[in-house]
Amino acid sequence: MPSTVEKIRETLAKRCKKDSIADETALKDLGLDSLDVVEMCLDFEDEYGITFETAELGELKTVGDLLAKTEAKLAGNK
Repeated sequence: MPSTVEKIRETLAKRCKKDSIADETALKDLGLDSLDVVEMCLDFEDEYGITFETAELGELKTVGDLLAKTEAKLAGNK
């Protein structure tokens, strides 16, 4: 069974119509603008019961940033 972070990676890949996505890939290189990132994070908030602060969203530049921030928030909720 895939971990939550792997599920998020898969969701992101599907959303961007990619087979796989490396952590160092910039979100903008996937065609995601700031609104797309906010919408995605809102989906993660609803699905996983976490909360992103507005300032944190601006810090998310790569896939790895998004996954690390989400994983840290999930760990804090346990």
